[in-house]
Amino acid sequence: MPLHRGHHEQAQVALVLFCVGPYRTALEARHVLAMTDHPMAPRTANAQTLLYEGGDHDSPPNRWLTLRDAQAASDNNSTWQLGVSGDITLQQLPANTLYPLPKLLLSRRFSTALCGLTFVQQQLVLLLDARKLNP
Repeated sequence: MPLHRGHHEQAQVALVLFCVGPYRTALEARHVLAMTDHPMAPRTANAQTLLYEGGDHDSPPNRWLTLRDAQAASDNNSTWQLGVSGDITLQQLPANTLYPLPKLLLSRRFSTALCGLTFVQQQLVLLLDARKLNP
């Protein structure tokens, strides 16, 4: 994760936060190229279907995050869109508040994109690796 640091500040990481099912999640902002109200890329995926095993998937996405396609490394212009519901926020968090997953959670995670966790206003936030999200 790229770190941003002022003269006397600690390193900061820019994150895009959104909900997936009952969970608050975040991606590094550097992977999010744009946000739109309607899908426009040839490849799309609903974040709730992609990342959350349980519950109903009847809330359709109301925002679409445009991400670089890590699977198409040869084509730098290839993108896809991740559909999310609810509020989307951009936040800078201190790098020392981002934690890797504990070994037990790492071995039992549903998606390889789940890579860590943090807390925002005393709420657990699951950190996702955008390069490992697969539509």
